[in-house]
Amino acid sequence: MHKDDLISTFQINMEYRNLSTNTLKMYSYFVSLFLDYTSVKDCSDYTLQDAINFMIHLKIDNNYEPQSLNVVACAIRYFYDVVLDKPLLKRHFPNIKYHQKDIFIFTIDQINQLLNTNDIRMYTFILLGFDCGLRVSEVVKLRISDIDSKNMLLHIRNSKRNKSRVVTLSNACLHALRKYYLTYDRPGDYFFPGIKRPHMHPSTLNNMFTQYLKQFDFYTKDIHYHSLRHTFATMTLETGENIFLLKKLLGHSSLSSTSRYIKYDRHDIQKVIPLSQKLGVFSYGYSSIYFFFLI
Repeated sequence: MHKDDLISTFQINMEYRNLSTNTLKMYSYFVSLFLDYTSVKDCSDYTLQDAINFMIHLKIDNNYEPQSLNVVACAIRYFYDVVLDKPLLKRHFPNIKYHQKDIFIFTIDQINQLLNTNDIRMYTFILLGFDCGLRVSEVVKLRISDIDSKNMLLHIRNSKRNKSRVVTLSNACLHALRKYYLTYDRPGDYFFPGIKRPHMHPSTLNNMFTQYLKQFDFYTKDIHYHSLRHTFATMTLETGENIFLLKKLLGHSSLSSTSRYIKYDRHDIQKVIPLSQKLGVFSYGYSSIYFFFLI
């Protein structure tokens, strides 16, 4: 089977499983790279070692990060499964282990600085990320019909992995959306229309937010629009909401995805009374402290 035929078969299977457009494009790209790298003439000749060699090639020759390699691994597994009919077991073709980087969490003071702007569009962008916990892709696809002002809810439709959910809509966010709507001369179906597409591209919003951040002294390259969502998640836990509700608000499929925010929630840790203070060690002077730790 020719390369184009393999790619076509692969895409048809992804379409059949209703994978997102972004996933389809990304997986097709990596499978195309894989086919170019291996140049195997007969489909039946593909082996596990071909897949492993390709991953090593991307890691060493193309400096792919572990997170990116894991996306490639998913694409290759999918290709072997639905096109070659040679499923790769994860114990033979596992994901790449890596240390997850710490996320950036805005402080309340920093959020207030961000919101201190006369740019109603940027103000609305920030509130949708911080106050509603939306992903950048969810913000740009927001429709007027998604706003339920009667019940103060925001409907997020066909988001990541085609899942939908509802989140709480605050008075501040509703006011910002209404002001933006009037300021920008009542945009059409999508709140944030694009120039050559129905809605703004996610990268456009990301770039706008990054440019806006550069004026602040706390700016670093590690801060992105998604940091607003991280802040929403962390502060939601800090204000006493339970992790199961947060999971629903974020639209996570697995609780393990939500649990990453637990370590950034320090409000309960700050309430812990140090052991030496509980036991009254300091009241006996330095010698007692020394004796206490020897026991």
